[in-house]
Amino acid sequence: MDIIIEDFNVKKSLLESNQIIWKTFSKRLKIVSLVFFVLGIVMYGYLHYIVRNEETDLSVLIFCWVVALSAFIRLLRAKRSFWIKFENTTNLAFPSNTRKLIITDEGIEGITDNYRSFAKWNILTSFKVYDQYISITNVMMHTSFFIPIHLMTDEEFKSLLFYLRSTKKEIK
Repeated sequence: MDIIIEDFNVKKSLLESNQIIWKTFSKRLKIVSLVFFVLGIVMYGYLHYIVRNEETDLSVLIFCWVVALSAFIRLLRAKRSFWIKFENTTNLAFPSNTRKLIITDEGIEGITDNYRSFAKWNILTSFKVYDQYISITNVMMHTSFFIPIHLMTDEEFKSLLFYLRSTKKEIK
């Protein structure tokens, strides 16, 4: 399998792939925030039901809402730092906005003006197919490597997908 992908708009590709990463990461924080918000309301209702005629202590409700608010604030701060880090690394690594990806039987090689990286298939463990990208996860670091589907021909995409499905774990 020899697939050569020339990407002449790397910054756009990186932006789209990082948006996919951010959606996955932020979904967890949104769920935590929502769970604690609802938990505060449920606990307050439960305590009010138990102690009908007495004053209900609002500390449980306030505590859960504070945890929910802190999770939401953490989400906003994480979003800001995530995109600042993305912008800084993109400008440093890709000043020319072009790269070449070479996918062979041995692994995947990325070539830009500033660096050249190579990852063997044996350290790439799982993959997920999105609308325009294939995300491949490394066993050592849980950061994903994104291959743009829309820059491949149908035959190249089918051959890469066949190879991945026969050797790697697909994440749904």
